[in-house]
Amino acid sequence: MTVETNWPDWIGTTRSSTTVLDPGPANGLAVTLDRAPLFKAGDTLPPAWHWLYFHDTVRASQLGADGHPALGVTMPPVPLSRRMWAGGDLAFHSPVPLGATTTKISTIRAISEKQGRTGPLYFVDVAHEIRVAGRTAITETQTIVYREPPTGPAGHEGPPAPGDAEFSQTWQLDSTALFRYSALTFNGHRIHYDADYCRAVEGYPNPVIHGPLLATLLLDLTVRRHRPLASFRYRARSPLFLPEAFTVNGRRDGDTTVLWAASADGRLAMEAEALDREDSSDA
Repeated sequence: MTVETNWPDWIGTTRSSTTVLDPGPANGLAVTLDRAPLFKAGDTLPPAWHWLYFHDTVRASQLGADGHPALGVTMPPVPLSRRMWAGGDLAFHSPVPLGATTTKISTIRAISEKQGRTGPLYFVDVAHEIRVAGRTAITETQTIVYREPPTGPAGHEGPPAPGDAEFSQTWQLDSTALFRYSALTFNGHRIHYDADYCRAVEGYPNPVIHGPLLATLLLDLTVRRHRPLASFRYRARSPLFLPEAFTVNGRRDGDTTVLWAASADGRLAMEAEALDREDSSDA
């Protein structure tokens, strides 16, 4: 692998794109979650569903072997290539209406090298601002981690999940659901749909459930309890694989909802916190 040396120069670089938030992708996710496709122009987009829009439209010749844009195209050319979505945080400032012309501004904020339990890691923090009618509606930071290729079966151990949920929901997704979500988010990462690639290259036993999809389901658990949100912070702790069932769980702690996703055997997959808006009222 050729190692680029100019990746620190990417810090501060900015990209922007503008799109009309067509109700189609929102209805696509609704039916993927087995719900009626009732979204129409003027409806408020649910929290984090903006991930259905603003795709990296990269030519096929600029994709890497994993299906993502090759390093150096949309992300800095750090020396390691195995990509994972580590976590992020979002602040919700105002509603995002479907049908609106919306702009996303993305900036590489930081690139840091760390030593992990299994080897070196590179963390890339990307800040996003979603603007509607000239006003900031959402601010977000995503953290992407790059690591060395596995030398054998990839470890996916995680700490035990909490056992004090006040409410939860069980999901059992299949390859069709993961294909649909990949298509809706224009995510070419092969770990989500190519089982042979997962086993032969990444060392995973089966396709991996998307981190953003898990975060969306955690948010959905809160929003469907009629809690207007001010912010949401999440961190991936271990991967979940098809075809196992998993749960999304929550409990109240003052004005915060503590959230987590857990595997069927009780392993923590993602942890999160959602903070209520100050003007929200209890459901």
